[in-house]
Amino acid sequence: MSYKLNLLPLFLLASLALHSQEGEPYPAPAPPREVDVYSTSGGELIFSFADVSSGNASIGSNLRFSAFFHLGEYWHFDFTNSFGMFTGFGMRNIGMITKDDGVLIAEHLGILTPGAGDVKIKRRSYSLGVPLAFKIGNFKRRTFVYAGGEAELMFHYKEKLFIDGDKEDKFGEWFSDRTNIINPSLFGGIQFPGGVNLKFRYYMLDFLDQDYTERINGVEVRPYQGLETRMFYISLSWNLRNRSKRRIDMPEGRT
Repeated sequence: MSYKLNLLPLFLLASLALHSQEGEPYPAPAPPREVDVYSTSGGELIFSFADVSSGNASIGSNLRFSAFFHLGEYWHFDFTNSFGMFTGFGMRNIGMITKDDGVLIAEHLGILTPGAGDVKIKRRSYSLGVPLAFKIGNFKRRTFVYAGGEAELMFHYKEKLFIDGDKEDKFGEWFSDRTNIINPSLFGGIQFPGGVNLKFRYYMLDFLDQDYTERINGVEVRPYQGLETRMFYISLSWNLRNRSKRRIDMPEGRT
């Protein structure tokens, strides 16, 4: 009998614990957070500049405008109506125009001579880049500011030599060693309603590779050594939103 009496308080405590759990169920899990995912496509009108110098001497450069061939495809992830990010890929035509910069390369031997006249060189490369950027704004109105970085692969180089306004020489190279083949950049901009963008981009490395080596008259030379060629540009672009759109549920942890 005493044994049963000693177990009675334990049965009473267990029943009270079960009753309290039935009266207070676990809290329901929080509803999943939805992320809007969609893509945009567009192009750019690029107004590029270059800060070119050799030693302590500044070298004159001209504004360069390019409209072809620029193409971008971007995937947006809107976590809320005011914060999100995007990535994708972009192909663009970037470069610079310099006046007589004192550079002599093997291709210009016999054409570019001292006192040749008014010398102008146009250099450009097609690039393929992968951006990653964050954005803040009102996405329902398609208005926001953004900033991020991009790694660009310079895959086709082209150069044109002009003397006194006449084109004297040109050549192109695939995956040329003349440029820094991977050139990272930082960019930022603002998108207005309708998808029109105003963007600024700055390249972190020189456009021309100062370590590039070639042979001229049997002697190895570095034609771009000491030549600093930092590029930046302002662009007017447009991003058209594609029709396809989906939502991804991001489950919250149980609280």
